Amino acid sequence: VNSYILKKNMILMTNNFYAAILGYDEGILSDDHGLAAALWRTFFNQKCEDPRQLELLVEYVRKQMQYLDSMNGEDLLLTGEVSWRPLVEKNPQSILKPHSPIYNDEGL
Repeated sequence: VNSYILKKNMILMTNNFYAAILGYDEGILSDDHGLAAALWRTFFNQKCEDPRQLELLVEYVRKQMQYLDSMNGEDLLLTGEVSWRPLVEKNPQSILKPHSPIYNDEGL
């Protein structure tokens, strides 16, 4: 493997990663149109044929953000466990609270 090509590709991949993260961050902080644009550009690579898929993904990201925001930061740091809401829910609720974790402090 040519080291020059490898380095060039790593730089390109890193730049794409940071651009995606910045786009998602801006999308999450803006309205649904901004988030949809960020997801369309990076997640769908500008090739989403069905707008319902994009709408579902925007709803999913918003749900996950609300769910993550409701988590206790200390519990999250102590356990390192993150649970996710499903993509499609039979009886969705706008606000779901995560279950409190059980700590295993034995031996500490």
